[in-house]
This record gives sequence, C-alpha cells and structure tokens, in this order.
Amino acid sequence: MSDPTPPPAPPPAPAPMPPIPPAKQGMSTGCIVGLVVGAVVLFCVIIIAVLAALAVPTFARVTARAKAVQAMAQMQNLKLAVRAYQVEYSKLPSATVPEGKDEQQMVEAKGGIIDILTGKDHDKNPRQVPFYEPPPPKAGKSGGVTNAAGELEIRDPFGHLYRMYFDWNGDGQVPDPQHPGATIDEPVIIYSAGPDGDYDTWKDNVKSWEP
Repeated sequence: MSDPTPPPAPPPAPAPMPPIPPAKQGMSTGCIVGLVVGAVVLFCVIIIAVLAALAVPTFARVTARAKAVQAMAQMQNLKLAVRAYQVEYSKLPSATVPEGKDEQQMVEAKGGIIDILTGKDHDKNPRQVPFYEPPPPKAGKSGGVTNAAGELEIRDPFGHLYRMYFDWNGDGQVPDPQHPGATIDEPVIIYSAGPDGDYDTWKDNVKSWEP
C-alpha cells in the first residue's frame, strides 16, 4: 500500500506591520485661553497708552486756560482797586513815578504800588483805605507772595509778576506794550506773561484790555 500524500505546507505568516507613530497632540484649552487673555491685555495696554498720550496735551491746555481765566479775574480786581483810588483821591496811585511824568515806565505789581492800594502806605494813602485785597498765596509761587526784601508781590497763577502801565498825565491813554508807538484808551492796563513766562511773546499773554 502506497504512502499517503503529505499535507500541503501552511501559508507563510504575514509580515509584521510597522509601528504606528503616536498622534501629535494639539494645544490644550488652557494654553489657548492664556494666549487670548494675553492678547486682550496687550490690546488694552496699547489703547490706554494712546489715550494717555492724547489726554496729556489736552489736560495741559485746559489747565492753562483755567489759569488764564483766573489771571484775568485777578487783574480786574487790581484794576478796580486802582480806579477806586482814583475816585477817592482824584489821581492815580504812583509809588515810583511822579504824576504827569513818564508814562512809558512799566510798573510791576509789587512793593510800593501794592502798599498804596492796601492802605499800608500812609503818605500816598493818608486815609488808609484798603482798596485792594491781595489774593492768597499758593505754594509760595502765585497770589500775594512776600519776597526776600519783604515786599508783597502779586503773581499770576503761572507764578510771574503782573505788569502795569498808568495814565499819569490824564490824557486817557497809556502806551501799548504789545505795539510800540500805539496807545490804549485806558487809565491803567495790566498784563500777565502767560504760561510760557515770557512777557515778550504776546500770543499767550493775558491782557486786561482784551477779553
């Protein structure tokens, strides 16, 4: 009896599959939220910086304007005191220049002229009428400030002395300091140097004869 046919060989085993690389993980929710918050904060900082840059010059202009209005009020009070003295004594107060003399001489609002108007100068204000109440001092820089010589100075809100011109000869005019050779129809004029502190730059000066 012949040998039986051997069984067929088994099929070859399949080749092993290559390893699958791990999937890349995306950003976590917390990381995304952090980036969004950071961007919002940066945007807000930029907006605040821009607004601050715009606000600083605006604030400076508003402050300067408010001080100019205050200066005008102070000059009008001083001017009224001069006019009241004129009514009382039938002449303008004069501490350094005799009446009817040099009207071109500028007078600073300090010392003798203020002593006359406040009643401290008994020779020039023998009735001792207090025509003028100086504004209170502020930080030793503006208002009624006493200087090292003991003189009372009237300084504008910017910290500078007021300047004055008087019609001592009684012609109803005073020299115009802004326009040399011209005159102003006033018995007394007063002006402030304004924010820049320069009396010769008239653009920002505060003038009693102009609103």
